[in-house]
Order: sequence, then C-alpha cells, then structure tokens
Amino acid sequence: MRKYIAVLTAASMCFPLTACSEKGSAPHTYASPTVIAADGSTYELPISQLYTVSYDELDADKLTAVCKAAGVSFTHGNADSICFGENVFGIGLASVVYFGKYAAGLSDDEWQRLADIAASPESYAYALTGGQAPDGISPQAMYASRVPENAYFDAMVEEIVRDMTAQSGCTRSEAFGLLYSDGVTIETPLLPSMQDAVDEVYADPQSFSEMMTAFPQSACAVTDMDGNVIALAAGNHGNRAYNRAYRTLHPIGSSIKPLSVYTPALTRGLIGFSSAVSDEPTMNEGTPQAWPRNYNRIYDGDITVTYALRQSKNTVAVRLAMALGGDACLSFMRDGLGFTTLTDRDADIPAMALGYLDRGVSVTELAAAYSIFGRQGTYSAPRFYTRVTDSSGKVLAECEREEKQAISSADAWIMNRLLYYNICKDDGIAMAARLDDGSEVIGKTGTVDNDSGSDTDRLFVGLTPEYCAAVWIGYDDGNSVIDRTEYKLPASVWKAVMERADRAVLAFTPDKDVVTAEYCTVSGGLAGEGCPDTETGYYRAGELPAQCMIHS
Repeated sequence: MRKYIAVLTAASMCFPLTACSEKGSAPHTYASPTVIAADGSTYELPISQLYTVSYDELDADKLTAVCKAAGVSFTHGNADSICFGENVFGIGLASVVYFGKYAAGLSDDEWQRLADIAASPESYAYALTGGQAPDGISPQAMYASRVPENAYFDAMVEEIVRDMTAQSGCTRSEAFGLLYSDGVTIETPLLPSMQDAVDEVYADPQSFSEMMTAFPQSACAVTDMDGNVIALAAGNHGNRAYNRAYRTLHPIGSSIKPLSVYTPALTRGLIGFSSAVSDEPTMNEGTPQAWPRNYNRIYDGDITVTYALRQSKNTVAVRLAMALGGDACLSFMRDGLGFTTLTDRDADIPAMALGYLDRGVSVTELAAAYSIFGRQGTYSAPRFYTRVTDSSGKVLAECEREEKQAISSADAWIMNRLLYYNICKDDGIAMAARLDDGSEVIGKTGTVDNDSGSDTDRLFVGLTPEYCAAVWIGYDDGNSVIDRTEYKLPASVWKAVMERADRAVLAFTPDKDVVTAEYCTVSGGLAGEGCPDTETGYYRAGELPAQCMIHS
C-alpha cells in the first residue's frame, strides 16, 4: 500500500442525508441507525461524519457539477450528503476514499471522475470491494474507512452488509438501503470501556515513540473469550484514513508459528512440550545456501521445543513445517482457525513457517485465531454485531456465534503454557508484555524484514484470561524500515492497552487432563537428580517423556 495522506480531521454532525438513488436522479433519504453496545450504551451510526471541506476555497463550478450529477443543487449540506456508493457520503470522504487526498488537492480530471461517481455510484462499487480499480481511482479505495475515525463501526457495517446479502439474497446496494432506513437498531458486542482504553493509547504519540519524529502506523484488534470483537484501532498519531485493523492485510512474520506449525505438530504427536528439536539450518533444495537464518544468527544444535518457541527459532519452525507439509499447515489455518485471506500459494514452507504470506491477514482474524489458547481450544469467527432489526422489529441480519473445537482442550492448555513461558521467562523475547499486577500473559511476537534484514513490520499477539489483542506496527507503503531505537515494541503498546482495561481474572484455568513434571532443559527428558537445570513441563496424562539420558 502506498503511503497515506497526513493527519485527517472529521466533523461529527449527524443528520438525514439527501443522496442519489441507484439511477442517480431521484433523492433518497438516509437515516442513522441506533447502535447498542455491550454495556447498554447507545450511539448513532455516523453517516455524515465527514472530512472537513472548506467550500469557500474550492471551485464553485466543480462543486456545482458534482451536485448536478447527483441530482441535487449545490449547497454545503447537499455536498456533504451525496452518496458516492455504498456508505461513502459527502465530497470530503469520497475524495479520500477514491483518490487518497483532500478535496482541495483534486485535479480537474479527478473532479470530473467524482461527478461520474456521483451520477452512477453503482458503476464504481467494485472499486470499494477489492475489484480492479479503474484508471484515475486509487487502488487503495478498498482499504479506506467508510466511517472516518471509527474503525469499529466501519468493520461492523461491512460485516452486516455481507450477512444481509447472504441471508436475504439482496444486493449490496439494497443492503445499504435497508441498513440506513429509518428506525434501524444494531446490537453489537462493542465494549466502550475497552474501546476507550485503546483510543487513549492510540491518541498519545508517546505510546509509540518518545522521539516525536516520524511515526510508523499501527493497528490493534481486541476480542473477548467468546469470539466477539470488542475494540479496534485503525491507526495512530491522528491518521485513521484507512482501516488497518480490518480492511488492510499484513504479513505477520513469526506470530504465525504457534498457529501454523507448533499447534498442528503438537496435535499430531510430532512434538511435546519439551521435545528435543534441531536448531541446525536445513538446506534449500537446489541451492548450496542454508535457509532460513535465525534472527540473531545463533544456532544451538539440539534444543527443546519450549526454548525454540520463546527464542522464535526460524530453523525449528521450518523443520516442523517440512515434517507436516505446507498443505497441512495451510489447511489448519483455513479450516481450523478461520483465516479467509490465505491463498493456495501460502502452502509454501517459508510462508507457513515464517509468515511471509501471499496477501497477508488482518489483525482482527489474527486475534480471533489466537484466542483458542485461552478458551480450551474453541474457535469462533470474529463477530462485530449480533442482530440488526428494522423499525417494526423485523430481523434484517443476525450473526449467531458458531463455535468449533479447533484443537483439544488439553492441547490448548499445553500451547498456552508454551506461550506463557515466552513472556514470563527471562530468555523469552516478549517480556515487554508483562503486566504490572502480575496477571498471566501469553503471547508471541512477529517480525517481517526486507532483503537487507531491516524490520518493515512488527507484531505482538497476547492474551490475558479475559481478552486477546493483536498489535501491528509498520508503514503503509509496506517497505519503509522501522527504526528499532526510536519506536516502541508492539508488546509495549499491547501492555499499555491492557493496563488501562478492566480486568478481574489474573490466571488462566488449567486443563484437568494435563499433568506437570520437571524436565531437563538440556535433553527435554524427565529430570533426574543429576540434571543441572530444570523447568516445569506440561503433558497429556499418560504421555510423559522418557527419563533424561544425558544426566541420569
């Protein structure tokens, strides 16, 4: 994605809109649906929360031409309320969505194209949903937030419209018409206290850097343990033009490892909590070069699974992916964990082992997938709303919670403890996520680098006993390098959010079918009196490892 425009400001007015119909001639009235949050508080879905337009500084003839194309006369109110397709209202928002710039910066050709869109918004709808953008339209239109400054409502509306088309057989245009008709009510799991915590962190530049210079972007998605999305952040430092938490896909680096290789390897019996694995590089078939390299260029020979995970050893992840097969890894990600944007090309071993994906995934789906480690292996697709009703109480769309057992409860607890060691052990690389009140935290970092080894994307996905959150940091162009010395870690941003959240439960609940035993950190076998260093391991009942053969 290209670099986005600078800080954008939105007005907060809310009123019925006069906009073009499907044919672009007759007026059509849009009304703001009422949104009911999880705590009972209510909001008006902002359909006219627009990017500020200084009409006195714009060419009156161009403004008149756009309004005429929409079938209305030029007034500031009409210019702010023209429908440019789906839920893109007003010249200010349309300029950002379709061209990636303020209305004041539009060229003559772009003003003409804006009039064309106003006259026939249906002809441009495919540019908003991932289709090929026509000449003159920003290829990033699909990533733009349709509800400025509110990533959650933007994602919620898209989910509702998708479900309406699937459940009722209507078109997207008809679904938007129903959603914005008078008297509509939306019930949603949005948790205002968590959203406030996220907003507070993302509004403060010092949450990301104390240098106050150039800022990479960031996104955050928070779910509860029922699969509900309860808070989102689409960008930091005032720049939320694009919904980086929901609409934008990211490479996720090593944060893929627990999902794509460690969990399937555990469930298939290829590894246990303290199994011995090789940290030696494998050879890339057809070339004399070994791949992949560990991030620190250190290779320790035979090590335990728990040490490999908390040191994020690339070599071990690749060996496990090769043993499982790329197709099996991809199948588990798709079928078991609900990832919808993976392609067949992602069956490639480096993609599944290291997270260098063909298209990428959203942090929303990433958080939902990780939640299985905190809810006994049960997966639920991320949910932004529960029900939509019209003025008469008729259900327009419904999102029932569909759960499936992705892995056994015992295996989920073993993975939980592996990820807990990633945080609580002093040699884990995610210590920055430790909470000050001593609450248990589990999680995994992820880093994406370029050919020269410099970071371009950084992630952390972490769980408390009540919440799961994924944080991404990077640049919108996908290529710029993150300065490691100036920018705070995603784990630090995650911690800042969770320190502000309402949390009551401090520890995860153990699984009754998992037993503990001390193991030798050198061999991975059950510890004996001669073992110099031991840790507590977690194993399925009846599946303890053999006695340490090095020190016995």
